[in-house]
Amino acid sequence: MNSLDKKMHVVASFLLFCIPIFLLFTRAAADISVVLIALIFLARSLLEKKWSWTREKDILILLIIFVLMNLVISPFAEHIGKSFERSLSWLRFVVFYAAVTRWILTDARTIKWFVTGLLFALGTAACDALYQFFTGFSLLTGQAMSGRLTGPLDRPNIGMYLSKLGFAALTMAVMLYAHGVSRKLFIIGCVLSPLLLVVVFLSGERAASVLTLLAIMTTLFSLFLIGGAARKVSLGLAFVGAIALILLLITSDRIWGRVEALASVVSDYSDSIYGQLVFLGIRFFAENPLTGSGMGNYPLVCKDYTAAGLTNVPCHPHPHNFYVEWLSDTGMIGTIPFTVFIGLLYFMGLKTLFGPRESRLLGGLYLGVLVMSLFPFSVTQSLFSNWPAILAWTSIASAVAALRFPASKVV
Repeated sequence: MNSLDKKMHVVASFLLFCIPIFLLFTRAAADISVVLIALIFLARSLLEKKWSWTREKDILILLIIFVLMNLVISPFAEHIGKSFERSLSWLRFVVFYAAVTRWILTDARTIKWFVTGLLFALGTAACDALYQFFTGFSLLTGQAMSGRLTGPLDRPNIGMYLSKLGFAALTMAVMLYAHGVSRKLFIIGCVLSPLLLVVVFLSGERAASVLTLLAIMTTLFSLFLIGGAARKVSLGLAFVGAIALILLLITSDRIWGRVEALASVVSDYSDSIYGQLVFLGIRFFAENPLTGSGMGNYPLVCKDYTAAGLTNVPCHPHPHNFYVEWLSDTGMIGTIPFTVFIGLLYFMGLKTLFGPRESRLLGGLYLGVLVMSLFPFSVTQSLFSNWPAILAWTSIASAVAALRFPASKVV
């Protein structure tokens, strides 16, 4: 790196370090940071004439999707203005992902500092949520608990925050430990994990809890694949975890109530609000299978249907399943390439999981990150809306950077 590149890298790194904290207190600042990182990376690419990152497979797919969104999907949307508003602004996530994976988190020192800050943010948020659990309000923001934990957030998403960024932090910490960079961060991450898991399960967020269990299972499976002492550790952790979960269900009426509510939704999914929203999204897709109804058009088309007496389903901002959201908003033209992108990410993880023994835990944790954000059979937030999209792209990009690190290069 030359002098200017180093300065730009420092600024972009600082903004990335701030995102986990901004997500807790100010959504606008987090979104501004994503935009600034994207702009700095584009400026750096222009000044240094380094555009090879646009030819990297995963990024190229995302750029193709962006072009299709704006040249094919938005012009034929039900509400064109809304569609272009969202399709044009989606570029910030593509460039942000590229900046994090190909430039910012490509050296051990930067990753080490990022993991340090991330673990601090996670620990602070978890302690605040635990304080809220016992007192009824957040110490940091004064947010009151009404049924579910929020921690310092203004809505009950603390479980998703801790699980998505927690698995990303552990993925990077394991990578640093494997390369002899930092044993301390790996130990801190392991010590902090039980606290994060306790808060996730106490949060009352059903999706976060179930997805966290699946992510834990992929991690334990990776330990089992390593063999030897690691296999015994995986079996021991599985046994202890199962006992702890059973005790939590037995001793907490609140958590048991959430489990019963989940069972009720699953057993009668088609008549549940989540099932109705998903089927409505599929209906929108069926009527416009190639291009969908348009980016961000789900609530608007729902209102049109309601006004015409074609549906009585409550109109939500999205169908609460981002695969259905992609189908509804972008049709086959947008969904197929995005599915290819997801498949590529999973292939990278599976290749690592079944690769050399020393990298299998990294592969398991990386797949855990993907499960948290990309598992298809789950109630999800939107992958286009500011806060959940920033959370998802930050965790995914961090994990991809960790997986790429042994052979990473600045492009």
